[in-house]
Amino acid sequence: MALFAFMCHLFGWPWKLAVYLMNCLFKVVSFLKELFCIPATSVKQNNKSVYRHQIPSSSRIYSSGQRNAQLFVIETSEECFQVDLEILAAESEYFRALSQSQMKEISDNFISLQHIPSEAFDSVLGFICGESIKVNEENLIEHIEVSSYLLVPSYLQECLKFLGNILDPKNCLHYLNVAQSLCCAEMVSVVQYYLAANFMELNKITWNLEEDEREKVLNIRCPDPGQICIIKKENLSSGALVELNSIRFLFQLSRGEASTWHPTTQLPFVAEKWNFSTAVLYNYLFLIGGYKQKVKRGFEFRMASFRYNPFTDHWESVSSLIKRRRHFSAAVSQGYIFAIGGWYLDCLLAPDVSTSLYTAVERYDPWEDRWTFVSSLPFSDFSYSVSMSHDIPLTASLGGIIYVIGTVQRTAEKLILQYNVNTDTWTELLPTLTRVDASMPNLYFFGATAGCLYLFGGNNQENMVASFSLKEKRWQDIHTVPKLWLAGQGTISGKHMYMVAPELNSVVKMDLKSLSVQSFLPLPFQGSYEVLFELYFPKRVRE
Repeated sequence: MALFAFMCHLFGWPWKLAVYLMNCLFKVVSFLKELFCIPATSVKQNNKSVYRHQIPSSSRIYSSGQRNAQLFVIETSEECFQVDLEILAAESEYFRALSQSQMKEISDNFISLQHIPSEAFDSVLGFICGESIKVNEENLIEHIEVSSYLLVPSYLQECLKFLGNILDPKNCLHYLNVAQSLCCAEMVSVVQYYLAANFMELNKITWNLEEDEREKVLNIRCPDPGQICIIKKENLSSGALVELNSIRFLFQLSRGEASTWHPTTQLPFVAEKWNFSTAVLYNYLFLIGGYKQKVKRGFEFRMASFRYNPFTDHWESVSSLIKRRRHFSAAVSQGYIFAIGGWYLDCLLAPDVSTSLYTAVERYDPWEDRWTFVSSLPFSDFSYSVSMSHDIPLTASLGGIIYVIGTVQRTAEKLILQYNVNTDTWTELLPTLTRVDASMPNLYFFGATAGCLYLFGGNNQENMVASFSLKEKRWQDIHTVPKLWLAGQGTISGKHMYMVAPELNSVVKMDLKSLSVQSFLPLPFQGSYEVLFELYFPKRVRE
């Protein structure tokens, strides 16, 4: 009114004209409210003020069909809906809390949600009543925001399933930023899972994530514990390819009391003879070595390396080693894979006194998919037991240090060399393990966990276990265990060491605390030279 008085004074309009214009404006506003906003009128009923809303005939009705169903008018951005609040309350924590409150909206049977897009709200109502969601890439974010705001987890879950199916390298960062801006933890989790499932395939994206964000993604990809797995890392016996197909698998150990081996994925090559060393990095399995293939003039060993992703059940070829080596150790440290020792790949003969190990050490960068040379193994008066049954030399990794066990030739003492990944230097870790302490000409396993190095070896009469405390820098008590021939590459999982005993054709398990050894589980094939490792499989892959 004051505004019209000012305009009359400013333009010299008659007062009656101002009143007429004002009345016209009120009529227009009233008409628009009646058309879109459902105006309310107050009447007296039983001495109480009761509000009745003029409901447009075009408003949509969502009712349970019960006679006593009480319909509420819900006003959204462009449309109004008549809804049985009990239907909404059953699926939405927002409406459940509202229905149990004493707020004015409940007594009025009128809820104003003008900030909620009508199309998204209609889709939510339809879904609650049994219809399919009406989501596409254009309105997905809006629907996620609405279902998150109204706390409708069932609808949000359907939206997130749709999101999971459309994520790709081009849009994943966009959706991650949107999810974080919406503070929608469920949406953030979906995008993070996509990044985790394709961590190395999206290396240009994951490498450039903020450090804390990349850590969250890695925690999704590499939870503890994983599943014990086994593959035949070498096969030198000839046979029909059909017969060999049954052993060219990665076998996964099921959890529970009735543990059994299950073939999970077939190895990514077809050959009758092969030799590979393995490494697990970022919960990817790397096969590094080669296999025998036919050429114009006979056969030759082809160098090959593969990477297996248990999240996607997919194999991919990666760069091969620079040196043609077999029976080498592969160690993982600081995000790299190191190839240490081994001898010439193409030689299928058993090693003898003339067999020399490679001193060259190679480092694999998974982000660049490239091998480079680093500081070589220091030899001098240092030797390694050459064997067809184990990777040479035995190595262990803990933190940023790689440990290698060998023998001092003059005294037969066991000496540990340590390689600092950050400084690219080799040093001795003293003291040595003397023959008086333990007569251990045969070495089977060398591993690290919880600040301690474990060495498993033996002689013709017995096996024994020695442990080295990295904190106290000393060898601890030596324990004898039952005589067993162990072969291949073992692993430490939790408080146990696992390794293959070919004479038992089974995996043996040693408790690292009590040092008790027991036969654990028969092998899924005839044992000879196998590797055990841990790999985490998402539930859908395990099933």
